[in-house]
Amino acid sequence: MKKVLLINSPIYDRKVADNEDYLPAFGLAYIATGLKDNNIDVKIIDAVYNNYTVVDLLNIIDKEMPGFVGVNIFSINFKLVKDLIEKCKANTKFIVGSKSTRFLYKDIVNFKSKNEIIVTIGEGELITPDIVNDCVMQESIINSDNRKVYLVNNDSIYLPSNLDEIKLDRNFIKDRAIVNPYGQLEEAIVTSRECLYNCAFCGGARSLNGDVSVRCRSVQNIEKELLDISINNPETECIRILDDLFLKNRKSIQDAILLFNKFNFHYRAMCHILSIKDSYDLLDELKNSGCLELEIGIESGSEKIRKLIHKAGSIQDIKIGIKKILDSGINVKGYFMYGFLNENLEDALKTYSVAKELHDYSLNTKGKFKVSSFQFRPYHGTELYNKIGKSINYFHNDNLNELDGRQQFNFTAGNFSNYNEKTIEKLVILTNNLNEGIIYEKNDNMSKM
Repeated sequence: MKKVLLINSPIYDRKVADNEDYLPAFGLAYIATGLKDNNIDVKIIDAVYNNYTVVDLLNIIDKEMPGFVGVNIFSINFKLVKDLIEKCKANTKFIVGSKSTRFLYKDIVNFKSKNEIIVTIGEGELITPDIVNDCVMQESIINSDNRKVYLVNNDSIYLPSNLDEIKLDRNFIKDRAIVNPYGQLEEAIVTSRECLYNCAFCGGARSLNGDVSVRCRSVQNIEKELLDISINNPETECIRILDDLFLKNRKSIQDAILLFNKFNFHYRAMCHILSIKDSYDLLDELKNSGCLELEIGIESGSEKIRKLIHKAGSIQDIKIGIKKILDSGINVKGYFMYGFLNENLEDALKTYSVAKELHDYSLNTKGKFKVSSFQFRPYHGTELYNKIGKSINYFHNDNLNELDGRQQFNFTAGNFSNYNEKTIEKLVILTNNLNEGIIYEKNDNMSKM
């Protein structure tokens, strides 16, 4: 039987005792399910979760002796994955994937390795079994020596056009439930792929991925997965939905209410501020269906910067919408970034002002406002990365380590704003410290009516 090792690649170049929660590698789990269903021996090694270094992974590959090693790659760990492939002495074939390969594939095929390197651009669960079985039914866009690159887009027979037909064996993410901020055992799910929006800092921007359709799972299909979780993991109390499109409009909010009213789960969902603009009257029902928290990307409090990064919705939309959510008793987690390209100190202070105003407002509402703030880092291929127009090096900013429980988010690539980096760091810390003293009211936010 052919053997495949799928690696969720490391983000640190050393052992890090951070004791943080990490999400399962859902992309690899979907690929593993496809391989298993094709009678291929497959194992997932999560280097992030298990705190494995490149040296650890090389030892595992030597021990396992797989015919193929699949590994994901990102802007922040490009050099680590390069190191892994170039230092691997075992006779194997590497399959390299993830969203970033769309912009990195020309560099990846030039890694110095005698092993074959196959790059997949796009979703991998349908094409990977055929790669392993050497029966791929489409032309590669690069085929030179022992290097191949395959593009999976709308023109490819390997694009999962109907997500309801794609299976996930949750045994591949077994025992990865976490205890969420509400003290509940929580499992995660993914309900859509691609994004409707065009944020200039994001590799998933619509303008960069126009050759791949936005797709959503049906409510019935999501219900089946929730039923599976309730049966096979009966201790699960909360579901976290890891995509922006579960609550994308009024109809989807109504569907979510009906769906979760069938279960005893609470849930946390990502949501764009414009998704709820015409649905304020549904917020009480949403809360009563079990919605504990909405995660909303605010990014900047400056209209100038919001226009620069193509962030849909105004500051007024944000303030009105989030205050209505908080009034309903649903908690909000707002995401903020400092240090955008061409951002000045005045822009940054406007961002902090919005975070502080919403935090202070939530002191007198049933719902609480929690923040998560970061230093901007440009990802390969994004509009802001291309505007910078120079080689970028990524590194971990240890100056932010005083923020408990979030070392994994403190990677940076330097300062691209019009004010100094120390001020960026202070604002990131100051904003995150707004969370100190937040107490979730169990009687209001933890009961499912």
